Amino acid sequence: MTRPIPVPESEFADAVRTAREGRPVEAIEEIERLAREGDLTLARKVAAADALAQVARLAEAAGDAAQAAAALEAALGFRSDYPDLHCRRARLLLQLQRRPEARRELERALALNPRYMAARIERALLDAAEGLIGEALESLRALARETEVERPLVFQQGLESMERADWEVAGTLFSGALALAESAGGSALDRARALLEAGDAAQAAAVLQAALPGREGWPDLHYLLGSAELQRGHFDDALSALARALELNPDFHAARLQFARALDGVGALAQAAEQVELVLRRDPAHPQALELHGHWTSRGRRSASLERTRERA
Repeated sequence: MTRPIPVPESEFADAVRTAREGRPVEAIEEIERLAREGDLTLARKVAAADALAQVARLAEAAGDAAQAAAALEAALGFRSDYPDLHCRRARLLLQLQRRPEARRELERALALNPRYMAARIERALLDAAEGLIGEALESLRALARETEVERPLVFQQGLESMERADWEVAGTLFSGALALAESAGGSALDRARALLEAGDAAQAAAVLQAALPGREGWPDLHYLLGSAELQRGHFDDALSALARALELNPDFHAARLQFARALDGVGALAQAAEQVELVLRRDPAHPQALELHGHWTSRGRRSASLERTRERA
């Protein structure tokens, strides 16, 4: 039986737990403080933005749209190139009746990804709410021509709801017609982490594979996918996903350590140790890297000693 390999806990995990206890303001401040205490590498920016996105989801679930929007604003301070964060913040700003800010966020999301369906729908709904119904309807019809609509009848019902100025119902129908609605469990990354923590690596991998189209440039998604494959004992698949994460972000220490574990899984201990040493060159005090280095160094010594004993025999 393959021994499960856990996903290393983020340095922001305690702050996320603070948000889970109902203290999002403290959580946001703690994440921002921790992120800027050391070198603000790309890996740390990704991790901080991801933690703040989790805080936002927890605040939103608790009915605190203002703090959820604040958490996403902080997240965008670290990763302004994530269209999902812009779109999510736009939805919250619309709840708060802050329409000009919401429109700016939607425009930013679409500048990053012009084919982002959820953002296009939100912008069309905003256009309609501000009286630009003809433009909104044309935008949505164009979207339907460019995209495979899984439930065309539902999409048509959405257009009819928009013509009646029933924006909320229209938005729900459009999301359902295009299969855009998120499950109650939250984002794909959040669901995958929860599944990994529960030991269900196979389902986590399936969730991440489904989320991959359109997010191929997200190193954290490849990292989690590689971690899921590592837990399953699929070392070659893990190496492929983690190599992609490192290609996108060479300073992603957590991914490099998982890459080292996957190398160890295929018997390449020397190469695994080299990956750990690369981390230690950048961060000599990295606790997980030090632990692996000590474990593999002692293991290597034992192997060499055993080999010398066999040679003398």
